[in-house]
Amino acid sequence: MPRDRRKKRDLHAVNDDGMVLCNPRDKEAAHRAEMEGIATTDPAAGTCQKCLSLLYEREKARIEGPKGGRTARRV
Repeated sequence: MPRDRRKKRDLHAVNDDGMVLCNPRDKEAAHRAEMEGIATTDPAAGTCQKCLSLLYEREKARIEGPKGGRTARRV
């Protein structure tokens, strides 16, 4: 299998478990990204569109708080 010769590759964000955000169930993808130097633990440094959109959604959910939670009843 020929190696990818692109000069500029997308950087993929890595979650706390060491898995690539855009493909969290694929251990081989995480390993490949680490070995090829296209994985980063810094979310701001990622350039993969899929990773960036997932980071945005996760941050948005964190700011808004849990949905569907119970609210206190007024008496």
